[in-house]
Amino acid sequence: MNIGVSIYSNEEFTLENNMKYIRLAKENGVEKVFTSLNMLEINYKEKLKKIKKLIKYIKSFNMQITVDISPKILNIVGSTYDNLSAFYELGFDYLRLDYGFLPNEIAIMTKNKFNIGIELNASTIKKELIEDLIKKGANIRNLRTCHNFYPKPYTGLSYRFFVEQTKMIKGYGLKVSAFIPSQKGKRGPIYEGLPTIENHRNLNPEIAAKYFIYSGLVDDIYFGDAYAHEDEIKSVTSIDKNVIELKIITYDCLSEIEKNIIFNTIHTNRLDASEYVVRSKESRMCFKNTSEIYAHNCIGREKYSVTIDNNGFKRYSGELNICMSNMSKDNRVNVVGYIPDDEHILVDLIKPGTKFRFKKI
Repeated sequence: MNIGVSIYSNEEFTLENNMKYIRLAKENGVEKVFTSLNMLEINYKEKLKKIKKLIKYIKSFNMQITVDISPKILNIVGSTYDNLSAFYELGFDYLRLDYGFLPNEIAIMTKNKFNIGIELNASTIKKELIEDLIKKGANIRNLRTCHNFYPKPYTGLSYRFFVEQTKMIKGYGLKVSAFIPSQKGKRGPIYEGLPTIENHRNLNPEIAAKYFIYSGLVDDIYFGDAYAHEDEIKSVTSIDKNVIELKIITYDCLSEIEKNIIFNTIHTNRLDASEYVVRSKESRMCFKNTSEIYAHNCIGREKYSVTIDNNGFKRYSGELNICMSNMSKDNRVNVVGYIPDDEHILVDLIKPGTKFRFKKI
């Protein structure tokens, strides 16, 4: 899993500021850059000169560059679908093909002698096109996909469509990239985020990235907006990809043993998972004296609340659960906290055998 940033070349994004952003991103673990040449249609000679300097700077950090292009851009840079030398000389690693390319042209581009990767639009591609490319002899190993981002509110993908579309693409062995928004450095002219999934538009980018990582559906993640803030970049590049980290808001007056069970344990959902609760396999076994967990805050259990069984549950005392449905109160069960609304999408990704841990807000 690689994390990337996006850069743009217009009046709002100067060469100097782009370079500063690239250095900041690299220093914080970013390995990939997404950009577009479609703005070259206006004053392209002057813009191309600046873009060349920026590309050279990016490559000095050994970062991979993906560029969004249209058929018109091929002419502007002096290239054709069967001769990508101009893009090779510019230093691009991947070409993301905008609308207007024919299947036979795409197939030929995947076999370019410069080994430039070809990306298709994951948000709109149909399985018929993929199968047609295979029939036309496309080099599938040199083909991957990248979802759109959506500047206009309420136009981004739904979770359901994203999952169905991405699983279809992954079924052909193709890699998939997607975009997350920044909440501190939104790009104009609308300034309302550049997410792939609509529900991510106003979401902390760390949570949006965790969704993509923990779902296992995405291979690379880019900040669509520029310029993302340093703390946003750090929060995303530092995500533990092997353990789902959940924020929790705890109730007052928890015992020390309850705090230890919550925060000092990497939990694993049992393989024989229940549809009603996520059951921590470790919580009863990692701590002694769970018989000293006494009843308190035995209230109705709402979905996404976190509970610990008290000593009224005998040998189950100390077991931590996350509720996956609403349940009535039980005097043998202490409600110790709840997962905040924004992170419910992460809880839903916990499967049998999934590891998870808690971080206090």
